[in-house]
Amino acid sequence: MVKAFEGQARLAYRLGLRPNHVTALGLAFAILSGLAYWLWSLSPLMAILAPLLALLSGYSDLIDGLMARLYGLQSKAGAMLDSMLDRYADIALILGIWAGGLCDAQSAMLAAIGSLLVSYARARAGGLGLDLAGVGLAERPERLALIVIASWIELTWRGALQLGMLILVFITHMTAAQRAAYAFIALKHGMASA
Repeated sequence: MVKAFEGQARLAYRLGLRPNHVTALGLAFAILSGLAYWLWSLSPLMAILAPLLALLSGYSDLIDGLMARLYGLQSKAGAMLDSMLDRYADIALILGIWAGGLCDAQSAMLAAIGSLLVSYARARAGGLGLDLAGVGLAERPERLALIVIASWIELTWRGALQLGMLILVFITHMTAAQRAAYAFIALKHGMASA
């Protein structure tokens, strides 16, 4: 699937964009999406824009990494920037959904904590020499997909985003626990790279 986006990554590069630019665009799209969720009830346009902007944020996240690999622009600084801005993007979306009255505060808080713990578990294990990519169900693309699908359903069924947030709470905390268990077992048995 990633192969299908190579042409788009190459086009972005030819237009003068670099991975860090695309990463920043992804955050901007997420913040705009969060604002659109916040204003959801004021205009039908916001209800359409919010999930579209969330998709653009996820698309940017795909393109920045692809561009970095295609052009040998990977760096530790870029990886750090990408990880940090992705966390801000996650929180912007969840806060916007809560601020728009589309889910309750407890669900939003637990979903935000779960999303951060999924990423933290991977980062902490990576610092210990263990790669957790692909471990667990709730990586960032899956979390974004859940929010977008729930948003589309919300257009016809009030409560879909609340249900989506509850599902997000469950799958993020399950993934964080799964990653912690996987890392604990692998590290206990010396399976991490030095």
